Amino acid sequence: MKQNITVLFITARLPFPATSGRKNSLYHYSRIIHDELNCRLIIASFLETGDDVTLKPEFIDRLVLLPKPNANEKIKNVVWMSQIKQKLPMQTSLFWSKEAKEIIDGLIVEEQPEIIIGDMVRCTEYLRDREAYTIADLDDRISLRYKRQVESGISQINPYGAFLNSVPKALQAFIMLKPIRQAVVKKEIKLLSRYELEMGSASNATIFVAEQETKTFNRELGKEKAVTVPLGVDTEYFYYRECDKKDNLIGFLGALNVSHNESAVKHFVSDIFPKVLSDVSDAQFIVIGGGASADLLKLSSDRVTFTGKVDDVRKYLERCKVFVCPMIYGSGVKTKILEAMAIGLPVVTSSIGAENINAIDGSDWVIADKDHEFASNIIDLLLDDNRRLTIGKRAAEFINKYINWDITKKQLERCLSNGCIND
Repeated sequence: MKQNITVLFITARLPFPATSGRKNSLYHYSRIIHDELNCRLIIASFLETGDDVTLKPEFIDRLVLLPKPNANEKIKNVVWMSQIKQKLPMQTSLFWSKEAKEIIDGLIVEEQPEIIIGDMVRCTEYLRDREAYTIADLDDRISLRYKRQVESGISQINPYGAFLNSVPKALQAFIMLKPIRQAVVKKEIKLLSRYELEMGSASNATIFVAEQETKTFNRELGKEKAVTVPLGVDTEYFYYRECDKKDNLIGFLGALNVSHNESAVKHFVSDIFPKVLSDVSDAQFIVIGGGASADLLKLSSDRVTFTGKVDDVRKYLERCKVFVCPMIYGSGVKTKILEAMAIGLPVVTSSIGAENINAIDGSDWVIADKDHEFASNIIDLLLDDNRRLTIGKRAAEFINKYINWDITKKQLERCLSNGCIND
């Protein structure tokens, strides 16, 4: 790949530290772009709660912070751009800021990047009408995730996310009425589906982490513009360990302010865990990760523990005998599963959780969709040390063989190289 290329990466959150699924991929994409593909890397990023700019790694040559739209601008964007004009999905409207665009415009004039990458649909709007080679890093099909969420039950959905807290209480109550939410979500699915394809067409390339989503997207687009850049696992960090585990501890990992993680935890505690306890009375369930709502924390008990945000998830994962991922809906690849497998934890997951990971059921992990089968496999793994250790070891071997950042580098280089060809 041609050296001395400047890459501008516009992200919805700081790509460091690698403490969540999306931040993990952003972190390693950025590291690979700078350290292994020898590019000058500029990050223009919005901030999330808890982000710390002082942790900036050396592989980021320049970091520019972007202002999020204020409450009035968000309301205007959502009402005018999403609901009336039906031009942008809410996911995009909530991150669209005239001031942020002006900063990005100035940055492009100053730095003259050859390649500009937009992070998910939240940031791809800033790619429009650029002379540089543009890449829409969509990660996964959010429209598919929303469709599956609707199929799982509309009563669970907050389509507004954190934006809900930006509006007055009276308006919150109104827009959270079930008929209003239902209409908003159905419209958002249409807007997302259309917008994903629109940006896929407008950009020079599109990135997904799952091969099946890449194939489907290219078929719908009618062009071979999407590329699969798979996730890897840092196996020096998440290394295999065979610990002497005495407690019947079951683990789950994830950002709990994400709806599919919250619903997975609720589903496990209410529908699966009681079946486990009927056979393994001393079993415990530990939920690792921050962002739990007050409603979710009500599930805490002497058998169910929420850790909150932790500095090192490995310290908690290595105490578990079994890792569960009872996803009801979702899309893409579940990083949490890859990390659990890497350290040698046997994983019991649903078909949704297993999607886009080509491990072997019954050998590298266990897939179960019916609650009683899910619980039965957990019980078996808790009580059968030989099976538990065998599946855990095979899981780690699978990760080391098939899920690594070398594959990511090759695909990312393939995608970026097209933007480095001289005219």
